[in-house]
Amino acid sequence: MDQNIFHMNLKKILVKNSMIGIEKCPTVQLGDFLKIAIDQMDSFKLGIVCIIDNKKKLHGIITDGDLRRSLLRNQKPLSAILVDDAINFAAKSPSTISENDLLIDAINKMNKKKIWDLPIINSDNEFCGLLHLHTAIINYLNES
Repeated sequence: MDQNIFHMNLKKILVKNSMIGIEKCPTVQLGDFLKIAIDQMDSFKLGIVCIIDNKKKLHGIITDGDLRRSLLRNQKPLSAILVDDAINFAAKSPSTISENDLLIDAINKMNKKKIWDLPIINSDNEFCGLLHLHTAIINYLNES
């Protein structure tokens, strides 16, 4: 394939064509216990959970790294931590990207911020899915 055509095709791949849809993402509702968030992280095996409200607005994310660091700092018994509100352990202003942005821009953003997962927001500012770096790269490479 001509190198110029290859780059033109890659520049046309949108995030929404490579994302994991909301139905396949670990999410919890605002106000849910940390235990529920951990269960979701474990169930989906992505190392992240997104905290949303009933209108699908993203309020924060918890990664397994965030969780480890929080547990090391927290002096409460584990049983008390598990019934804390999950939002207390969340990054409340996570990086996001639009579903209509280019996949290459998302990959570059993830690389720059050294993150594996990027929440996706639609035009109504609703959480609609996740872009996992591994999935993004596989989709990017499959276009060649």
